[in-house]
Amino acid sequence: MAATVRSSSSRKADHLRINLAEDVSSDSPTGLDEFHFRHLALPEIDLSDVQLATDFLDRRMAAPFLISCMTGGTEAAQPINRALAAVAQRFGFALGLGSGRALLEQPELLPTFDVRDLAPDVPLLANLGAVQLNRGVTVDDARRLVDLLRADALVLHLNPLQESLQPSGDVQFGGLLERIETLCRTLGVPVIAKEVGFGISERDAVRLAEAGVHAIDVAGAGGTSWSEVERHGLNGPLRDVAAAFRGWGTPTADSLVQVRGRLPRLPLIASGGIRNGVQAAVALALGADIVGVAGPMLRAAARGEDAAGDLAAELVETLRRVMFCTGSSSLETLRQAPLVRHGEFKSAAVEFELQTGQGPSFHDVTERVQASVARLGLFDGVVVVSSLHTTAAVVVNEDEPLLHADFTRFLNRLAPRSGYEHDDLSRRQEVSPDEPLNGHSHCQQLLLGQTTVVPVERGRLRLGPWQRVFLVELDGCRPRRVRVQTLGR
Repeated sequence: MAATVRSSSSRKADHLRINLAEDVSSDSPTGLDEFHFRHLALPEIDLSDVQLATDFLDRRMAAPFLISCMTGGTEAAQPINRALAAVAQRFGFALGLGSGRALLEQPELLPTFDVRDLAPDVPLLANLGAVQLNRGVTVDDARRLVDLLRADALVLHLNPLQESLQPSGDVQFGGLLERIETLCRTLGVPVIAKEVGFGISERDAVRLAEAGVHAIDVAGAGGTSWSEVERHGLNGPLRDVAAAFRGWGTPTADSLVQVRGRLPRLPLIASGGIRNGVQAAVALALGADIVGVAGPMLRAAARGEDAAGDLAAELVETLRRVMFCTGSSSLETLRQAPLVRHGEFKSAAVEFELQTGQGPSFHDVTERVQASVARLGLFDGVVVVSSLHTTAAVVVNEDEPLLHADFTRFLNRLAPRSGYEHDDLSRRQEVSPDEPLNGHSHCQQLLLGQTTVVPVERGRLRLGPWQRVFLVELDGCRPRRVRVQTLGR
C-alpha cells in the first residue's frame, strides 16, 4: 500500500509540474469561437442592472464560475489549493478539488486538500476517479472522502483515454455504470459526472442521467489535453501513441449543444478550454448552468493568490459586459440572447426503428427525433424527418386520442379499405401469396406525405405547445425505419 501511495502522490506531483511547465494544450478548438452575440448599441439596461448571481448545490454563487477540479495529494498542491479557495470565497465561485484517491489511501495528505476553512460559503466539490469504483473503492470510502473535505458534492471523473496511457493505468471500465448508479442512490450527497477534457457525448450523458447523477460537466476538448500531460511522462512507443491523441475528443461547444439538446433540465457545467469571459458567456448561452475554468486558474494560482484574483476579476467583468452589450440583465435573459454560429453549413443523418400497431395508428416520435438532433449536434437549422416506407407517413400534429380517432375516420373516408387495382394480386408480377391488400394504405400515405420538416433553434425542435412529430402507420403492425437528417450549423 505504501508503494502505491508514493506512486500516486508522485504522479500527482508530476502532473502538476507538467501542467505548469509544458505546453499541454489540445490541438482541438473548443468550438466556442464559432458563436457570436449580436451587439446592441441600445441595450436598454444599465451596467449596474446586470446580475451574475446563480444557485448551485443549494448555495448562492455571486457569479457562474467553477474553479475546476485540479490538484491535491502532493505538497506543492497545498498553497495552490489554498490560493484558489481564497479566490473562490472572495468572488463567490464554486471550487473543485483534485482527485481524492491518495487521500483515501493516506489520510495525512488531508492538508493538501482541506480548504473549507478558507471557503466556507462556496459550493465545494470532492473528486474521485470513477474507475476506482471498479478497483475496490466503496460507497463508504466515497462518503468518507466527502466528509473529510466537508464537500457539498462528489465529482466522478471519467478518464478512459488518460488511464490507458499510463503504464499502470486503471482501465477496468466494464460494468462501471451500474456502480455509478449504486453510488448515486446511496451516497447521500449529489454526484456530478465529468470528463477530463475529451467531452461527454449525448449517449453517455443520457445513461449517466438515468443512473442518477445530479449534474454533468461536459469537459470538452480544446483546453488541457491529458494525453499530452501523460506523454510528457512517457518513454518508448507509448509516448508516440499519446501524441496521436493531442487533437482527440468532442469540442466543448459540440458536447454542450448535444447534451443540452437531449437533457434540457439537467444541470450542466461547461469546461474545456474556456479562457475568457466571452467564451464563458457563449457557454452559458448554449445552456450551461455554470462554467468551469482549470488551466488558466492553475497557472495564475501558481503565481499567487493575487494573480488568481486578477484572473477571476477579469472573467467576471468580461462576462458582465457581454451581458450588458446584449441587453441581458440576468443569466436567464443571456440564454435567450441572439447567438449566431458561423462556419460551414453541414448535413448529417441517423436512422431509428420502431414497432408500430395496426393502422391507421399514430406513434409519437418527437423525443427520438430530438435525441437524433442532439446526437448530430445541430444548433440552428432544420431537421428533415422521413419515413422510409410507402405505407407509413410522417406528420406534425396534436397528441390527443379523440383527434387521432377523427384522423382515422377522415383517412378511411378519403381512401376506404377496398376497391384498389393494386389489391388484385393476380395482375401483379412476383407477388407472394400473403402480400397484404393495402392499396388504401398507399393512397393514404400519398395524402399525408413521406416527410416533414421542423425548424431547430439552439439545439431544440421548434414546435408549438401542442405540436408533436408522428410516424403514422397506415398498414399492419411491423418494424418501421425513420430517417432524421439535419441541415444547418
